[in-house]
Amino acid sequence: MRLLDLKKDYHVHCNYNDHSSRELSIENVTRIAEKINLNTLAFTEHVRKTSDWIPKYLEEIDRIVSSGTKMTIISGFEAKILNDGTVDFPSEYEGYFLIASFHTKFYNKQNWLSALKSAISLQHVKVIGHLAPEESFELTEDELIELSTLLKENEKTVEINAKYRRPPMKWLRIFKENHVNLHLGSDAHRITEIGNFNSITNLIEFINN
Repeated sequence: MRLLDLKKDYHVHCNYNDHSSRELSIENVTRIAEKINLNTLAFTEHVRKTSDWIPKYLEEIDRIVSSGTKMTIISGFEAKILNDGTVDFPSEYEGYFLIASFHTKFYNKQNWLSALKSAISLQHVKVIGHLAPEESFELTEDELIELSTLLKENEKTVEINAKYRRPPMKWLRIFKENHVNLHLGSDAHRITEIGNFNSITNLIEFINN
């Protein structure tokens, strides 16, 4: 298993959504990321199938990349896992970096698991974001081992998310034992959150030791 690299942030938002700081422009995000010496930055704006701003968003990122930044900049999205196990994502952009995450509660363990397994099997999904159980249920060790196998078979990465401090330590222990690929995501919605992993120091130390 690769060590977690604190110079890589694979989950950063910008002001193309309606709930991030206005100062979180693509230009400002890039400037701050360079200032704190990140070497990899993934823009992963919230998206729906009906989102009409995507071409402008991608063009703006491309302009930054063309300006000669030394960082690796990834154009990507974060999309909601739906009840049927699909993601709310326009098919014409399936070649881009895509995080699939739960953003609504299912209140049913089997429905949640079924949707998650289906999302993991989707080829265009690269990462499962801020993964954790709902308050009404927990996964057994056997279920987590089965989940680990599915993640590995489908070459998916599980994000260690600084905003929500997920996945839980129990889950990470099993993911680590079963060699699931992991990386860091700040889930930044404010300038100060970019590349800031202080909230998950314990999770990072557990994986890297």
